[in-house]
Amino acid sequence: MSPGSEVLITGAAGFIGRHTVQAFHEAGYQITAVDLRERPNHLAVVARWVRSDFAAADILAEIAAGRYMTVVHQGGISDTRMPAGRELKEINTLRPLRLADACRSNGTRLIYASSHAVYGTIYRRAPIAESADEDRARCSGPLNPYAASKLDLDRQMRLRHVTGLEWVGLRYTNVVGPDEADKGPMASIMSQLLRQAAETGRLRIFDDSLTAARDYLPIDAVAATLVHLACIPVAPGTYNLGAGHAVSFAQIAQWCARWRRETGGNPLEVELIPHPVASAYQYFTCADMTALNTALPERPTFCPKDTEAWASDLFRLFW
Repeated sequence: MSPGSEVLITGAAGFIGRHTVQAFHEAGYQITAVDLRERPNHLAVVARWVRSDFAAADILAEIAAGRYMTVVHQGGISDTRMPAGRELKEINTLRPLRLADACRSNGTRLIYASSHAVYGTIYRRAPIAESADEDRARCSGPLNPYAASKLDLDRQMRLRHVTGLEWVGLRYTNVVGPDEADKGPMASIMSQLLRQAAETGRLRIFDDSLTAARDYLPIDAVAATLVHLACIPVAPGTYNLGAGHAVSFAQIAQWCARWRRETGGNPLEVELIPHPVASAYQYFTCADMTALNTALPERPTFCPKDTEAWASDLFRLFW
């Protein structure tokens, strides 16, 4: 796929979707953006906006007719508190499979959002590879229905589309950016902590999670990777997408305390609070990035110092 080709982006009004639309626009693509929500004002002129279910009959018909060279699917339910049931299965598993069938009928490439949540509890504090998702000696598997819906989609894609479809499922770790406010409690924990520290001078952290560590990736790197995947064919399958290293909550607290001193703020206060959902909490996330780094050697990558640098920029934006 080359610039000037048309791409369909679902979930286009969401956090990752908005940045994806902007990245494809800047790369020179024609964009059809689909979402049930209203289009963001700042992106109104960069895409053809369609307010619709991403698996509506007319959308599927356009895909099957070959209008799009690539479908970038970011739509779905992202609330990890959503109970199991028909709605979650329909939106996160069954409808994306209909997208895949439509793409297969005319050779359209499909890139869709999976989640690092499919691994659940990782038993060794080391990066986990995609092949370990069913290895219960390495990980517990999904800790909530949302994660289960994503793993079910990954499994179904592997079963149904061994050949005949160019597809990639991306298991995002913790995607972070400056405009997550509309996500509410589903905003990345990094963004929530930086905003708390910058705006209030206090951090509220679960009392059993100071040593918990997460793999964080800036939203711009995610969007850039999606553009690369639209241009460069890779072997069909699921791929981790993260930084490949984890940062503890204690480390983030230390950063915030230092940045407050540097910006002339009051000393940081840390409040440890009881953890109400410890059994469903991921205390460690870290993606083994070998597979995607090998397939896309030119995509953006980050070392721990880079993570500290962009986190500092985000803190100062909230200040």
